[in-house]
Amino acid sequence: MTTVQSVIMGAVQGVTEFLPISSSAHLVVIPWIFHMDEGNIHKLTYDVVLHFGTLLSLLVVYAGRFAAICRDDLRRVREGALGRCVLLKIAVGTIPAGVAGLLLKDIIEARLRAPYIVVFTLIAVSLLMLLAERMCTNRKEEDVTFRFALAIGIAQAIALVPGISRSGITITAAMLLGMKRSDAVDFSFLLSIPIVLGVSLYEGRHVSFGGSESFLYLVGVLSAFVFGTVSLKFLVGYLRKHSLDVFAYYRIGLAALIAFLSL
Repeated sequence: MTTVQSVIMGAVQGVTEFLPISSSAHLVVIPWIFHMDEGNIHKLTYDVVLHFGTLLSLLVVYAGRFAAICRDDLRRVREGALGRCVLLKIAVGTIPAGVAGLLLKDIIEARLRAPYIVVFTLIAVSLLMLLAERMCTNRKEEDVTFRFALAIGIAQAIALVPGISRSGITITAAMLLGMKRSDAVDFSFLLSIPIVLGVSLYEGRHVSFGGSESFLYLVGVLSAFVFGTVSLKFLVGYLRKHSLDVFAYYRIGLAALIAFLSL
């Protein structure tokens, strides 16, 4: 892998990690299109540093929101209103993906990365996104129950299957449950922080950053952070005023491209 290719892959990770268009599908298609060779890097290490870059993006963009939630939840605890604590809901919503990741990740990686599966999941979630936009009501984030948080967490666990898109399925699930789009976006990305952090720590325990390829890792993580921050800020602002439709149609087009390339 060259320096330019590392920048490209970091950019792909940064952009597609947050936009509801499936990072896993793009990380398969882009190297295929550009004939990228990962020969001089350790793939696990590279994946970990790219995810760390997008984790930094999350922490930067949502730092203020997270601090406000902590202050509000402390007040709620003092008032005895534990049922309204957003951090507890995030904790409950994190459980399904954490369990599924530990038990099923290797099986999913080995058996569910076939192009026809990615094509199917891209289209299926696209249709759900279009449906959610036409059913969206105006529930507020404070009205989300622990049962709803668990349901959104189950959707996040399903996103382990390539082509689903973590942000796409969790935002869609939240909207189908009645959350307005802007609150669904915020809850989705707040919910992703523990999972992305957990994956980075779990996969990173065996990582070594020594050797000549260290510069490629650094370039990749910086690229993922910069492009991830830009794409996340764009998405949050865009979805406050616009629907998910454009991303649904893009996913359908990507599915058609993958199906064509697989022939």
